[in-house]
Amino acid sequence: MREQQRDGAVTRRGFLKAASGSVLASALVPAVVAPAVAAAVASPATAPLPATPRRPAAKRRYAIVGTGIRGSTMWSASALARHGDAIELVGLCDVNRKRVELVKRRLGASCPTFTDFEALLKEARPELLAVTTVDATHSGYIVRALDAGLDVITEKPMVTDETQCRAVLEAEKRSGRRLTVGFNYRFAKKHQRIKEVLLSGAIGKVTSVDFNWYLDIHHGADYFRRWHRLRGSSGSLLVHKSTHHFDLMNWWLAAAPVEVFAHGGLKVYGRNGPFRHAQCRGCPHAAKCPFFWDITKDRGLAELYVECESEDGYKRDGCVFREDVDIFDTMNVSVRYSNDVTMSYSLNAAMPFEGYRLAFNGSEGRLEIRDHDRQPWTPDRPTEIWLTRNFGKREAIDVEAVSGGHGGGDELLLAQVFAKPELPEWLALPGVRDGALSCLTGIAARKSIDERRLVRIEELVPGL
Repeated sequence: MREQQRDGAVTRRGFLKAASGSVLASALVPAVVAPAVAAAVASPATAPLPATPRRPAAKRRYAIVGTGIRGSTMWSASALARHGDAIELVGLCDVNRKRVELVKRRLGASCPTFTDFEALLKEARPELLAVTTVDATHSGYIVRALDAGLDVITEKPMVTDETQCRAVLEAEKRSGRRLTVGFNYRFAKKHQRIKEVLLSGAIGKVTSVDFNWYLDIHHGADYFRRWHRLRGSSGSLLVHKSTHHFDLMNWWLAAAPVEVFAHGGLKVYGRNGPFRHAQCRGCPHAAKCPFFWDITKDRGLAELYVECESEDGYKRDGCVFREDVDIFDTMNVSVRYSNDVTMSYSLNAAMPFEGYRLAFNGSEGRLEIRDHDRQPWTPDRPTEIWLTRNFGKREAIDVEAVSGGHGGGDELLLAQVFAKPELPEWLALPGVRDGALSCLTGIAARKSIDERRLVRIEELVPGL
């Protein structure tokens, strides 16, 4: 969940607003690919099909627990604006009374608000629940809702440790209800294109993967201002952030992680800082701190957080150099998958630019991707995808530019959840096993760093 802004400009993954119009149609239209792979990529077996929404006969009773950024935008404002004919908002819940009331006013909603989750279940009687709370609390809400007979949608990560993971898996099994994990990255057009090329067999059998993700000194630093800086809340960036990337890899490879080895450290933020204060507001070092951020200049965030501090004491503009930071900002992970593919992965949270580099090495070629999110130069294209065949030429694969949150992924995910268009099986909604495998990769990496050993997924959750 991200609300990072710079100089008042909303970033690509920034503060979401309910947008008019829909990108669903454009997100489902195949982009132009290199001639050498066009036929294979566009074949009926892999190409996205036209959307055929299947609306329910009656609106589903829908509630949200957690009214921070994602809960107050994508899963409420955007969901209602796009799919209000499929859902009826019957309740909003948050431990912060002021925040939940503010979000109700912003939405113009008539539903009741709650600070007690049990009261929400009893009085609002939802059929479908969205969980958008602090990461470490996801599992408690998920398990209780499933046991109460609700279907559940949760923001990533599904859980933050293996005990929570086992509890969620068991709850879905015994309840007979469905848990959907909000992996919006799968639905971004550029990521669909990568999947299509891999399915086409253009590079043969994938043998290994190189994956490097860069968080810049604006977005990356922001995790260290927020509750994410604490393992007990976020599980570390290997769980909170990397769960996106690990899910993408599981999906792209159609495989499960088997064993993980990792290195990591805190090298820029936290105790590494030359000075510190509790928060940016009132900081005596503001004039010389490159990470100083004035939250009061953003009226939306000031309302959502600063004006609600009296309820829970949460300071959204915390100092990135606080000594209680106990997560890593520099991580390197090696993963072996069930199909014997290996991945070398890194995440760095203090870079001068944002985006990622990715390469799939295959028996017949290599697929390379360079994604530009934010950088101090203007790239030729926001996303570059190149296919190089063994004994052949290098070919560019075009990716259609799609507007919307997370490269259009937010909008298509919402459509899948609420409108249920007909799509290929490989674009099915991520479920509980998908959520478990992605989280467990990060949990295993964290354990590997702490214990300095290789960790097998089987030892965390047997039989998955």
